[in-house]
Amino acid sequence: MLYNKDGRGGRVPRGQAWQWIHDLENLEHLGSILDWIDLRVSVDQLSLLNVYLDHTEITSPKNAGISFGSKSQIVYSRVTVPNRVIDMRLIASDEIKRHGDSLCH
Repeated sequence: MLYNKDGRGGRVPRGQAWQWIHDLENLEHLGSILDWIDLRVSVDQLSLLNVYLDHTEITSPKNAGISFGSKSQIVYSRVTVPNRVIDMRLIASDEIKRHGDSLCH
């Protein structure tokens, strides 16, 4: 979750936490997602809460090139609940359906 505790960033409203859900078939896209999170944390001055990665997969030798600069800034909270949940699996599925529909017409 990205949490705007003090209202400095403009992407997530002040006092809100937004959660993004990603379920990757392979980790080739994880680097760009982690880069985006790093950028949002620094540029929008957001707090990073409750980030969960598959530790076995992420530490596999084949994924040694993946790094996450904001890893040390992750805070775990049982109290904070997301105000908005963005499920990227559903968005990707909708885009695939729309793209397929446009090819049929």
